[in-house]
Amino acid sequence: MTPIKLFQAALAACLVFMLAACGGQGNGAGTPTSNSIAPKLLPTFYTSEGRPLNSCSLTPECSGVATAPFHARIAAAPAGGAAVSGVVRLEVQGNELRNVELLPASGYAPRLGVFNITGDRTFAWLDLDTRVLGNGAPTVRVSAFNAPAGQAGATEIVAMPARTWNVANPPPPTGGFVATVGTAPANNATVKGIVRLEVRGNRMANVELLPAAGYAPRLGVFNVAADGAFAWLDFDTRSLPDGIRDVRISAFSVLPGQPNAAEAVAMPARRWDFRNGASSAFTATAAIAPPHGAIVNGVIRLELRGSGIQNAELLPAVGYAPRLGVFNIAADRTFAWLDLDTAGLPNGALDARISAFSVAPGQPNAKEIVAMPARQWVVRH
Repeated sequence: MTPIKLFQAALAACLVFMLAACGGQGNGAGTPTSNSIAPKLLPTFYTSEGRPLNSCSLTPECSGVATAPFHARIAAAPAGGAAVSGVVRLEVQGNELRNVELLPASGYAPRLGVFNITGDRTFAWLDLDTRVLGNGAPTVRVSAFNAPAGQAGATEIVAMPARTWNVANPPPPTGGFVATVGTAPANNATVKGIVRLEVRGNRMANVELLPAAGYAPRLGVFNVAADGAFAWLDFDTRSLPDGIRDVRISAFSVLPGQPNAAEAVAMPARRWDFRNGASSAFTATAAIAPPHGAIVNGVIRLELRGSGIQNAELLPAVGYAPRLGVFNIAADRTFAWLDLDTAGLPNGALDARISAFSVAPGQPNAKEIVAMPARQWVVRH
C-alpha cells in the first residue's frame, strides 16, 4: 500500500472512531440510528448589540464552568396574536436581574413598563395596564439587563422576543384624574385591628397607603374598582409594630411600573397611634400578588415580607377552609413565598386573602395578620 493510501486509511479510521464516540454512526441511509445522540435545542439569548450570547453556559445540559450567570426568560405573557385588555401579568425568571423593561420591538423608547424585581434578583413581574399601549396591534418585547437603568455597560437579554398583541380596551371615563379620601381614621387617632380605608375619585388605577414622605415601604395596596371611581382597603394594623406612625394615601393614574404616572394625595399625612400589643417580632405584608380584578392562569408568584413568620396560607376571603395554598417559609422567618398553580382551581371568580401566623400549623395561641386583605381574581385556563 502506498504512503498516500496508508494516510487515507488512517484518516478514515480516525473519522469512524470520532463519529462513534459522538454517537454519530450512520445507518447507511445518511440518517442517525436510534442509538445516536440528537443535538439539544438550547434557548438563544442576545446581547444589547443583537449578538447571540453563549447560551450553552446558561443551561444545565452543557458541561464546563458557566461563563454567564446572568440569564432571563419569559415565564408568563400573552402569546403572539392574543387579544388583550385591562390588566395582564408579565413575568420573567432568571438570575442577576437588575432591570427588566417592556419596550417597543426595536429601540429603547418609549419605555412601556418597568418590572418589579425580587430581592434575590431571580424573578420580575409587571401588572401591565394595556391602556398604555393604546388600542390596535402594538408589537413589543421584554428585555432584561444586568445593571440598573441608566448605568453604562449593561448586557441585554431579550427575554421575550417581539410579539404583536391585539389591544381592545373600552374608552376611559370622562373627566380628569382625581382622588379624595372617603373613610379613614382621623389625625391622631388610635388604630387597632382591621380598619376600613376608602377613596373615591375618577380614573384611579392604583392606590397605596404610604409613609408620610417617600414611597417605601408600601404599607398597603388598595383594591380598585374596574371603573376607577372607588378604591378600598381593609388594613390590618397588626402588620406593623405598635407605636406612632405618620402615613398618607396616594392614588396614581397608572398601575405600578407604568410610565407617566400622575399622583394625587387622597389623604395628606395623618398621625396614627398603633395599639395592638404587636411588636416587631411578628409582622407581615404582601410584597407580590396580582391586583384585585386580575385575570390569572398558569403559575403565579405570591410573596410576603415581615418578621417572625411561622406559617402563611392562601385562604378564602372568609374562614380557614379550604386552604388554597401553603407558603414556603425562609429560615430567618422574614420571607414567605408560594408559586400557586391555578390549574387546580376552577374557572371563574376567586375571592382570597393571605394570612400569616406567629406559630406553626396546628400550634395553639396563634396570632394572625391578614397580609393581603381579600381580593378577587378571575381564574381563566
